[in-house]
Amino acid sequence: MAARRVPLVLLACGSFNPITNQHMRLFELARDHMHSTGQYQVVGGIVSPVSDSYGKQGLVLAKHRVAMAELALQSSNWVTVDEWESQQPDWTETVVTMRYHYGRILKEYERSVGMHNNSDLSPQLKLLCGADFLDTFKIPGLWRDDHVEELVGHFGLVCVSRGELQPERAVHESDLLSYRRHNIFHVREWVKNETSATEVRRALRRGLSVKYLLPDSVIEYIHRHNLYTEDSEMRNKSAVLRPLVKQAQEPVKSLDD
Repeated sequence: MAARRVPLVLLACGSFNPITNQHMRLFELARDHMHSTGQYQVVGGIVSPVSDSYGKQGLVLAKHRVAMAELALQSSNWVTVDEWESQQPDWTETVVTMRYHYGRILKEYERSVGMHNNSDLSPQLKLLCGADFLDTFKIPGLWRDDHVEELVGHFGLVCVSRGELQPERAVHESDLLSYRRHNIFHVREWVKNETSATEVRRALRRGLSVKYLLPDSVIEYIHRHNLYTEDSEMRNKSAVLRPLVKQAQEPVKSLDD
């Protein structure tokens, strides 16, 4: 008798400014990989755009980023957009967003299957990210150690390769990540797609075509609302990223201290 697989939901947090075909492609790559382990059955995916208070330069309003993501994902039968994080008055730590979604997922699962004590079938939630995400753990003041421990140790990461970046090296160079490496899944993307939202915005500001980089519905939305102009790129130009400000309120140690 084949072993039952653990239900798994993939969560991607980020600016999605705008969402690109590559963002959506990450979900497909991750699902294939997690299925290939023989341990997991991916049952859903969530796109969670960050709130306006994040403070990143050129970040258009959350209502637009959510709307574009919803348009882009109309073709998906398993990935959805969730507005909760985008509607928070302050920037929300990634691990806090994961706690919220995991609690909601558990309640929905228990209600649908009527099983409250079968841990073998309890769903899991893992953070879906690009290879560059692991390098953010090295940025002083950006992450709290206990948040990294919970994010990697309790939830886990599904990390998709990007360009020449080597996520395995980032794991090797960190004692904490190395200790939790069993819960970090590396997904190799053999069909390279280096679409960058930054380059997409640059092309849009210059009046260049972005067809086939974004869904047509998203391109139409951008033009209709006149997004990604020289003026919009100046938004938050002098702002400090909210994570750096918020985390500075508490002493922060490096991961390997």
